[in-house]
Amino acid sequence: MQTFTLDDSQLIHEYGIGIGRWEHRPKAEQMPFDAMWCRVPAHSASRQDQHPEVELAVVVAGTAVFAVDGKEVTAPPGTAVLLSPGERHVITAAEEPVSILSVYWLPRAAEDGGETAR
Repeated sequence: MQTFTLDDSQLIHEYGIGIGRWEHRPKAEQMPFDAMWCRVPAHSASRQDQHPEVELAVVVAGTAVFAVDGKEVTAPPGTAVLLSPGERHVITAAEEPVSILSVYWLPRAAEDGGETAR
């Protein structure tokens, strides 16, 4: 068993927010997905992001506003947002910081026989 606790002192600054990637953990390459903690400071937003992976973002603290391809969704703690490959998205925090657990993976390609790429 491995644990990965959200620790602000270990976050790096990317996309305008704090990021803690699981890929830096021992044995992370053995997992069929990647994951990271995201911390959006109060009264701020991430830079726009877009990627080929499917992303499941679970809000664990604070209320986030996800702007995805021009549509906004308010996501309080306990909300999971599924982002499809290529969707442009920005995450905004209002009065309090937002903490998100983001799990992401490449979708299965028909030509690879159903194997999940990572």
